[in-house]
Amino acid sequence: MPFTVRTLARAVGLAAGAALLQASPAVLAQATTPGSVFRDCPTCPEMIVIPAGEFVMGSDFEESGHPDEKPQHTVKLAKPYALSKFEVTFEQWDACVADGKCVEASDDGAGRGNRPVYNVNFSDAKAYAAWLSAKTGKSYRLPSESEWEYAARAGTKTAWFWGPAEDSAGSSKACEFANTHDETSKDAHPMYVWSNHKCVDGAPETTTVGKYKPNPFGLHDILGNLREWVADCHHGGYKGAPADGSVWDEANCEKRIVRGGGWIDGASTTRAAYRHPEDPGYRNYQVGFRLARDL
Repeated sequence: MPFTVRTLARAVGLAAGAALLQASPAVLAQATTPGSVFRDCPTCPEMIVIPAGEFVMGSDFEESGHPDEKPQHTVKLAKPYALSKFEVTFEQWDACVADGKCVEASDDGAGRGNRPVYNVNFSDAKAYAAWLSAKTGKSYRLPSESEWEYAARAGTKTAWFWGPAEDSAGSSKACEFANTHDETSKDAHPMYVWSNHKCVDGAPETTTVGKYKPNPFGLHDILGNLREWVADCHHGGYKGAPADGSVWDEANCEKRIVRGGGWIDGASTTRAAYRHPEDPGYRNYQVGFRLARDL
């Protein structure tokens, strides 16, 4: 039987088929074309298609001695998926609050709108994904930890997708691509004495999403701005970790994982491999999230 839009509709079931039969072949092709950007509703996050592929997850000892990032292992993602182009914003979050499905999140006076939402815990983020799934009929969720790192690396193998921490002149490209603890943040918050990126971006705290250049997959703020919840339970290292991109979870999980570092994180904690265990009930000004969507 020839592979047609109608054949595909039968394969995925009557409910989804009805929608597919109304879509043109060009629209269907775009839905799984790497780099394609789409939005399922006016208040939904903009999503970008991430290609299938494989990568080496974790870090070697030259990059970091952190045992949580060992052993390095190859992960193969067999099919594409979508990831939100930006971190979920206060404006998008407030639409869920208005619908009675999400709790209010304070911006601590910094401003809402197109800034990434914070003061949301792990369950809050999952509630938003569930609301969006019900609203659109699509499958939204938190990304797995390996999906997140694969997307953050975007085909690169360096600790930061933009290259080394410093060039031969001692400066960094970080401020072109990420809102992190740099010279601006160091001057504004002298109590934070850990290492910082050697550049100036003029942003002492969170910024509106999309202000910085994207990574090679087209994702903005995947490093910096806010740390991001992922779906996995924390395990001490990668021994026994899944190699197919799936979520590594367990019952009664005591710690979840946040990734990517935030505006307050220096060079060592904004690496693509860096992972931080966090209490799933934790809400503060450092942690937000972005969503994955099955295609």
